[in-house]
Parts: sequence; structure tokens; C-alpha cells
Amino acid sequence: MNQHVAPAPSATLVVGHWPAAALAPGGATGIANAWRIDTCLRSVLVAADPAAAHAITALGPPELQRGGGAYAFLLEFACGLLSAIPGETNVFGQVRRAWEAFRDSAPPPAVRSLAPVAAALLQNTRAIRSARLTHIGGASYGGLVRRLLSPAPAQPLLIVGAGELARSLLPFFRAQAIGTWSRRPAGAPFAAAGRVFPADAGAEAARWSRHVVMTTPADPTHDRQWFDWLESGPAQTLVHLGRRRGSGQPWPAAVRGYDLDDVFDLRRSQDRIRSLQVERARQDCRQRARAWAAAAAGATGMTRWPQRVAG
Repeated sequence: MNQHVAPAPSATLVVGHWPAAALAPGGATGIANAWRIDTCLRSVLVAADPAAAHAITALGPPELQRGGGAYAFLLEFACGLLSAIPGETNVFGQVRRAWEAFRDSAPPPAVRSLAPVAAALLQNTRAIRSARLTHIGGASYGGLVRRLLSPAPAQPLLIVGAGELARSLLPFFRAQAIGTWSRRPAGAPFAAAGRVFPADAGAEAARWSRHVVMTTPADPTHDRQWFDWLESGPAQTLVHLGRRRGSGQPWPAAVRGYDLDDVFDLRRSQDRIRSLQVERARQDCRQRARAWAAAAAGATGMTRWPQRVAG
């Protein structure tokens, strides 16, 4: 049964933010009662206890926020909207683990003062991520190629080439049956990922494949050989990461072919979608922060809206 979580008084909530270049000191007086969250980009101190809030303020953080503004900052932070890749998920895990560590080690009064804030923050972050940031998509070659090909689970997917680019694709196709063909010996990661075809078994690899990712440079002779091998095979789609649009001969009529420009087009399209999703998530953060602050104000009889304070 779900229990209502009463918000902490919004006038008490204080957040100090230090960029990575100016990390918050660890041993200042009163900071033991503050919840500290460290990531590679920033350190954040959070307090709902008046003494700890005063201690954070006294440290002079580059950015200091109070009340509803503080809660809005925490929501955007936990949702990954302040990260270098907006919408990424790693920071939420860092926030959650930092809270668990604080809950288990901090003085009980400090934990009690922040528990409603943390509970609301984690609940709202999950809701925003589920509603706004699901399937936001990545910008790596592997993620983009997977979206272009859309292979079904367990379908045979052949990677042509065994260099760094080819190796970077392997984690994105764990649900498929991966095969590798290369003129040079493939390394252990390819053998661990699936089937490795000998250099003289290109025709066999083509007959085995349903989807093909070519990571080799554009080469008319090499590409023509693959055209011949694929023409009578069951392959449905192919992405050539070494060819630009309009270069080289077309692929067999039965094979839907993509090139590097198709990958770039998809990335631009995903960037636009990502920007829209991130903006909607930010709006959701602000709306939830206003609702949280209003509930906190009502719980304490406050009438003044909590203000953001510049450090």
C-alpha cells in the first residue's frame, strides 16, 4: 500500500552546487548532516536541517538554491538533464546510491529531515524518465546501426571487418546471432561473441547472414565481391560504414542498403527528437517542483514562494 510522503518545508531545503573544478570541501563543520552527491561533473550538497543548510551557505558554493528552486535543480540533476549527454541514466544511479549511503551513515535527525525530499525526488525522477526520456536513443555507431537495421532477436548478423569499429559494435547486437568475417584473423572478442568465418569463407558468410554491417573502407573490388556473394543469399539489409552516399555500385535489389550518410541522417533526426524529449522533461521537472513547493508551503503555513539564490 502506497503511503503519502509529506514534503519537507521548502524554505529549509538548500542545495549547494560545485562544478568539478571546485569540489565542495569534505570536512567542514556541519556538513556531516548534509547529503553529498558526487559525479564526474559536479558535487552537490543537500540539506533540509537548518544548521546544515547554514553550513552549506557558509561554504559559499558557486551556485546556491533554496526551496522550490533547489528541488527543481535536484530533479533536473537526477533526471540527467544537466549531464554532458542530456537524459543519460548513470547519474540517477549515482544519486540513489549517494542517498542510500547517507541514509545508512548520517545522524538520524539529518536523515529524517531529508527522507521526504529524497523519497519525492526518486519517485518523481522515475516518473519523468518513464514518461519523457524512455528510448531517448544513443549517438554511437552501434546504437544508430541497430536502429537502421532493426534486426529481430536471434537473426544472423554479419560484421565484415575486425578492427576497432567492428569491435565497438558487438555489445549492441547481443540479442542477435553474431558472425564475423575478416581478411585478417579476428581477435578473441569476436570469437566470444559468436561465429567467426575464415577469410576464404566469404560466400558462406553471405549465405548465413540476414543483416550485414561492413566496417571496411570503401574498395570497389572488395565491395563488388560482396555484391556477388550477397546477390544469391538471404540478406535483407546492409550498412556500409566506409561508404558515402552515391559512391560505389548499388547493392542487390533484394538487399536494403544504407551508407554512412544514412547513419549521419539518423543521428541528426535523433538529436532533434532528443532535444524535444529533454525540453519536455525539463518542463515536467519545473511543474513537479512547483507542486512540491506548494505542498511544502501548505504544510508549513507559508505564503512566500521559495526563491533561487545566486552564489
